Amino acid sequence: MKTIPLLQVALDYTSLPQALVMAALVAPEVDIIEIGTPLCKAAGLDAIRAMREICPDKLILADFKTPDVGGLEATMAFDAGADIITVIGGAAIATVEQALAVAQKRGKMMMMELTGVRDIIERAIEWRGIGVDRIVYHREGDAQSAGREWAEEDKVIIRQLIDMGYKVTVTGGLTLELLPFFADLDPTVLICGRGIREDADPRGAARAMRLAIAELWSDKPSTARPMRMISPTVAKAAKAIRWGVSEMGLSLTVDGRDCPGCDAPDRFCKGSRTDVRLPAGVESQQFIQQLMAGIPGESQAVGLDRRGSFYLDVGALSRIDLSKVLGLLSATSMALQKVGQPTNTRAAMSAAQDILSE
Repeated sequence: MKTIPLLQVALDYTSLPQALVMAALVAPEVDIIEIGTPLCKAAGLDAIRAMREICPDKLILADFKTPDVGGLEATMAFDAGADIITVIGGAAIATVEQALAVAQKRGKMMMMELTGVRDIIERAIEWRGIGVDRIVYHREGDAQSAGREWAEEDKVIIRQLIDMGYKVTVTGGLTLELLPFFADLDPTVLICGRGIREDADPRGAARAMRLAIAELWSDKPSTARPMRMISPTVAKAAKAIRWGVSEMGLSLTVDGRDCPGCDAPDRFCKGSRTDVRLPAGVESQQFIQQLMAGIPGESQAVGLDRRGSFYLDVGALSRIDLSKVLGLLSATSMALQKVGQPTNTRAAMSAAQDILSE
């Protein structure tokens, strides 16, 4: 009986707020959240900490591609909340040993990343000799851009690695159409990045990928069908923002104690705009600059109001959908944290998603 591979989403962003939104969107449909190498470099350990907060029940992989000081980088990643770390195939054997030792001591995972490795089997034999049992086999991003396609020769190598005792992760432009090519193999993990991230409905794309994997690697066909997300109305999006900022620990400028409720015709908050009080001690210009940097192309949706407050206006977004609304909340939370104000990002995103799914 085949083992169904886990589904991993690769978050190859350079913006942490964007990555957090995508993680929140697709987490219910994937098994592993990968903090891609670009995001590791752009946001550092903050990316791991924030992702752990947003996705407390998911495996989190930090794609460090560690080249040196393996023990130190593994410790840093695991202390921040990662479950898995990658070491680049060109690293010295001592680096691999140190990273592996830390992973084993902490009950975590370390895997070898084959970018640039030409003598794959020779190196894999060496790594197995010191106890490494996880490896990533992939078609690199630059190779994809240059027209490199998957071939039978790749499958031969993957089978050899599996026969050696490796738990193999396969990645590199995986799509629904490409999955059957790998169906006669037994990979442990399949990674999808752009096929999920760039879809108009990322959660729907992740669900479709998960169901396809289950059908291809299972003896019993799945009866479930992909679900597509429906874009929220302006009123519902504004309500999600209000609930989100409240769960974040912020206060609206409107005194809502006597408000009949967000869905009542005579509610206090109307329209697409939400006015929020700035927490005491937060410098307004510094905050708004951080906020605008976190929502590239959407700066018209935020601004400073009268002294001591700012606004979030979903009606001014380039489009109103789940990712844009959650992105606005995520960017607000990250901006506040950067100016020293603690926030509860996970609670904010969860509350907003509940409203948007009503």
